[in-house]
Order: sequence, then structure tokens, then C-alpha cells
Amino acid sequence: MNGELLLAIIGVIMGILTSYTDIKTGFIEDRHVFPTFTYIERLFSRGEVEDTGSTGLFSWVILPAAEIGVLYYLVRGLSEGNVFLALSGLIGLIAGFLLGYFLYFIGGWAGGDVLILAAFSALFPYASSYARVRPFYATSYPLHAVTLLFNSIIAIFPFILLYALGVLIARGEGRKLTEVFTENVRLTVEGALWVMAAITFIIVLASAVGVTLNPIIRYALTLVLLFVLGKYRVVGDALGLFALAYGAYTIGTDFLYVFGKLLLTFYAFKLFFSVVKVLRAEVLMEEKPLEEIREWDIIGEWIYEKGGEVRRDRESFLDRLRKGILTGDLSVLNPDYGDVIVSPTAEGIKKEQIERLRALVEEGKLENRFLVKKAMPFAPALFLGFLISILYGDIFWWLVLKMAGL
Repeated sequence: MNGELLLAIIGVIMGILTSYTDIKTGFIEDRHVFPTFTYIERLFSRGEVEDTGSTGLFSWVILPAAEIGVLYYLVRGLSEGNVFLALSGLIGLIAGFLLGYFLYFIGGWAGGDVLILAAFSALFPYASSYARVRPFYATSYPLHAVTLLFNSIIAIFPFILLYALGVLIARGEGRKLTEVFTENVRLTVEGALWVMAAITFIIVLASAVGVTLNPIIRYALTLVLLFVLGKYRVVGDALGLFALAYGAYTIGTDFLYVFGKLLLTFYAFKLFFSVVKVLRAEVLMEEKPLEEIREWDIIGEWIYEKGGEVRRDRESFLDRLRKGILTGDLSVLNPDYGDVIVSPTAEGIKKEQIERLRALVEEGKLENRFLVKKAMPFAPALFLGFLISILYGDIFWWLVLKMAGL
């Protein structure tokens, strides 16, 4: 049995364990993913680690998946005299953790989801040799975490879309159903135009200088240009239209075909975020009095005390991100909440936070109505994304290649 097949089997076992416990209990056992993390938690929290009390069929199983991935590449790299390969398992672990932590930071994931992505990324920091679609960032660099994340999101998108639309139809929400397909269409078109402007600029620049830019530099420059074009929106629209006309004149209708595919891709992402918004507001969120809230319930708003006043913020991170892109002011992504009482972390509310809210309600400083999220297990989606990445490859990169006509 070769090493890659062994890593795949370990990943499958981990996926089964974490999917079962996530669906059954709503929690991910560290011992099924990254047992060492439990000791890291205790080290930094002086031993005060919350015990979820999770029990079940596989609660006794210990699977050091992340550790196996790191050690496998360490031994293999040292035996081949390749230091970068030796560190690639650790780099993959860190890359997966950072990507997952971003989603944890915006309130979309729980800590267990972060560890699952990190462990899968440690097992496969590079694209699998069994995969048909292998992007450069997962073959030249140990960034397979990007593939795993996008595969997980894209794979479950059709189910989320149908579920959200079904709920709106059942409730007779015709206006909101229409908004799923029509809201932010202008921004979608503008975004496609800005991308074409940025790409055209980079192509012309590279041709004028006579050098081929490194892919990472090229993508980083594209992101910088998109930020500038988004900040100066009218100018960005004008440059995008000019780039479209210039490309059609110099390259022909193929350039317009590429723009059309880019626009369809952007619209698909717009649909995804619109569906997420519907799920958040209409399906996965409900308002409850404090008496109905239990420990580990996920609160869907920020409640904080600042300047002697108790305040609430129900604006989602995606709403703040959109505002930051349109205004060019990214400081809105990290508002100063002062003394945070509760936040929309996927880890859930604790007993002491409930007691503090109860005291504020009794003092008349806070209305006794709170947004509560309904938990959605994401471990099965990560497992599905892992299987797709091993057996087929990167769905997102496949879409990019199709968009480019390759």
C-alpha cells in the first residue's frame, strides 16, 4: 500500500467519524481529528477547557489524522533531502487552520470545522495524484486547503439553493424569492467588468515590459487593482467597458465570450450569497426570549456594552464586507465593540453569558428578544469536499478553466 492511499483511507475514516458526531451531537471530537490540539488548548487556557459532554458510538476512538499527515511528510521529505516537502504537512495544517479560522471569525464555522479542514489539509497539502483537475496552487505549493474548502462549498450549494427556494415558496414569499435572483445584479456586472479591466491591464503591462509575471504576483496585483476599481466605482465601470471594447477589437468575439462566462460565474456566486442571506434571515435564524435560550445555542447578533450603554449589532460580516468594498473603508470589517457580552460565534453561548443577559433584561437595559441561529452541521460537507478533491480534483479550478475556454 502506497503512502498516499494510506493517507486517503485515514481521511475517509476521519470524515466518517466527524460527520457522524456532528450530525448526532452537533460537536466535533478533537480526538477524531487532531488530539494534540486538546493539550494545546489546555496549555493556553491553563487547563480550563470546556467539556461538551459529548458521548456516542465512536467517542472512545482516537485518530491522530493531523499528526499522521505532518509526520508522514516530515519523514518523506527528510528521506528525500527535501526540506520544503518535509515541512509541507505542517504548512498544509496551518493553511487549512487559517482559512477555517477566517470562517470561524465571521461566525460561520465552529472550532471543530476549523480543525477538520486543517487535518484534511495536513493529510493532503498537495493535490492527490488520483485527481484529474489539479490547480497550480495545489501542485506547486502546499495549498490544497483552498481546493478542499471550495469543493465543500460548491458541492453543497445545489442542495442549499433548493432548500432555501423551497422554504420561500412554501411560505409564499414571492418578493424575497425574486430578490434571490435580482438583488445586486448591477454589482455582479460591475465586478465582472472590473476583473476584465484588471486582467487587460496586467496583460498590456506584461507585454510592454516583456516579462511573464509569477502567478502569485499576478493574482496579488489583480486583487489590488480590483480594490482600487471598486473604491472608485464609476471610474472602474468606465475602465471595464473600455477593456471590453479594447479586447473585442484586438482579440475578437472570443474576448466577449470569456466575459460572458466570467459574468455567469459571478452571478453563480451572487446566487450563493443571496441564498446564504435567505438562509440566515428566514431559515436558520429565529427570535427567542431569554427563557427559551439554552447553553450552546448560537446567538445571531453582537450584544456589547460601550460608553455605559448596552448595544446590539445584527449586521452580518457579509453585509459589512460588501459595505467595505463599495466604500473602500475596510475598517468596517472590524468594528470596536468595547465590552462584548455575546457574539455570533458558532461555539454557542455559555451559562455565565446567559446570566449576564438575564441581569441586563431585568434591569431594563436590554429587550428580551434575541436572534438565535439553528446549527447546520458542516462536517459532512467537508468530507464530501475531501472525497471530490481526491477522486476528481478542484471544482473551482475546473470552473476557472472552463471560463477561460480551456
